[in-house]
Amino acid sequence: MPVYEFSLLIQAAGTALLFVLFLLVYQKIHLRALLEWIASWGFLLAGLAVLLFAPALGLGRRVFFFNNAALLLHAFFLLRGIRRFRNEKAASGVEVVWVLPILAVAWMTAAGGQAGPSAFIAVILAAAYIAAAVWFAMTPGSHVGRLLLSVSFLLWSVEQAVVGAAFLHSRESAQLPETLQYAGFAAMLLEMMVAVGVILLLFEASQTRLASEMEQLRHSDQLLKEKSVRDPLTGLYNRGHFNDVLRRELVRTRLAGATLSVLLADVDRFKQINDRMGHAVGDDVLKFVANYLTSCVRESDFVFRWGGDEFLILLPRTEEEVAAQKAEELGHRLPHIPGVQRVQPSLSVGWATHRAGQEFSATLAVADSRMYDMKVKGR
Repeated sequence: MPVYEFSLLIQAAGTALLFVLFLLVYQKIHLRALLEWIASWGFLLAGLAVLLFAPALGLGRRVFFFNNAALLLHAFFLLRGIRRFRNEKAASGVEVVWVLPILAVAWMTAAGGQAGPSAFIAVILAAAYIAAAVWFAMTPGSHVGRLLLSVSFLLWSVEQAVVGAAFLHSRESAQLPETLQYAGFAAMLLEMMVAVGVILLLFEASQTRLASEMEQLRHSDQLLKEKSVRDPLTGLYNRGHFNDVLRRELVRTRLAGATLSVLLADVDRFKQINDRMGHAVGDDVLKFVANYLTSCVRESDFVFRWGGDEFLILLPRTEEEVAAQKAEELGHRLPHIPGVQRVQPSLSVGWATHRAGQEFSATLAVADSRMYDMKVKGR
């Protein structure tokens, strides 16, 4: 077997190995750009196969057409894959229409015999590889992978340009200079470098995607946890979360030697609002009260929807006098509710300060009793 054909055989073997590698990687990393590169190396392998078996198939125009078409499609899907890798939305199905002029160019150049089409296609491939080198240099991702790909495609473009120029002077591959007889070996080594570079880029891309998915998962988990402790109507902490907050605040109060106070607020005549104006208006009132209470306390305080139209406010580091003053302040008539006519509810608010050594339920009972007294006085 002549040296040039043997080097082509080696390049074809390396191309087949790279094609299979891309298929295996795609099973693990479902990236649309990888499909384009699988198609690209499939066409390159087909083109090399035609060149290898050209003597047996006959040096007719159809053989050169298939060879030229395969190599041009290799360049087309290579560049299309790079565009899709850089921006998955950049490449579209409409671009496949370019296959038609590619086939037309392949058919026209197939009329020139071995020297003509080989030189022409080599020049086109050289230009495509230069474009690939530039695009990979500007592609985000692994610095080592980008360097390998840019250098590999740049050297591959030089190899194709030199081989194309040699074919302008030599109509037979056997007449090529002795050095160029081994061009297939160089191309095979460059393809292996391309494989390493692509794998590095894909690995980093998959790691980035995995990190993004993990962040979304953590965010979703955080939202789920947040929903589990929030009242769906008002957005306040629910009663189930109260025990967790209370345990933490009691420990802090004991360690710091501070006081802990609590307010219980109830919407006056809320049942009448529901019965007279409907539950939708009642819901608007509850949401308004929740926003009102939240805006009237400190960031360090906790507002809970205690149940129905009752709300509980936990006031860390708050003395009795301050708690009583806050209860009186909140017990005044609420502002008018925007969008709800003829509804201006008021609150009855009771207060209590927790004493060391007593059950917190006793503190709540005191606040509840004071809230009820305020409600009776309001009537």
